[in-house]
Amino acid sequence: MKSLLLAYLLWFLGGPLGLYKFYLGRPYMGLFYVCTCGGLLVGWIHDFFTLAYQVQVANVLLQYQSEPPMSALRREIEYLQRYLYTLLRGKTNTAPPAWREALQERVKPQRSDDDLMLQLLRAAQKHQGRLSVTLGVLETSAPFGEVERVLQNMVKSSYVYMDNDATTGVIIYVFRELF
Repeated sequence: MKSLLLAYLLWFLGGPLGLYKFYLGRPYMGLFYVCTCGGLLVGWIHDFFTLAYQVQVANVLLQYQSEPPMSALRREIEYLQRYLYTLLRGKTNTAPPAWREALQERVKPQRSDDDLMLQLLRAAQKHQGRLSVTLGVLETSAPFGEVERVLQNMVKSSYVYMDNDATTGVIIYVFRELF
């Protein structure tokens, strides 16, 4: 914390040279005062009346400068995460139910490839062992790219083979054991 008494002492002893500006953490203003002899003494006299306020500002800046910017950002993000998870759990009445449902929809846990494979297998069972990417998306609610990637992995593992639908020409993934 910066001392008002020391700031006034530096103002009196080295005022026109801006020593108190350096003390208050304003080196550029201090350099300006050195070059202009206290702002042609006008700035030096003005600072006599505003020095208490300048010390308060310097102390506030010191208080918030002690924390590095990235740790402050990290702290805010962690607070936001805790708040969102509190809303998701429904342990607070601050969020309306519609908000909670929307948050739960957006913060779905990531499904594993094995879970998606199982869902695709059940979908293929419903469709006589034949499944297109579009049907897989409709049945699993997974994104197109994810369904196609998992089906391609199943082809590489020889669980499934690819064929074309005779009428539409669409690529069909055929599950041999369900056909």
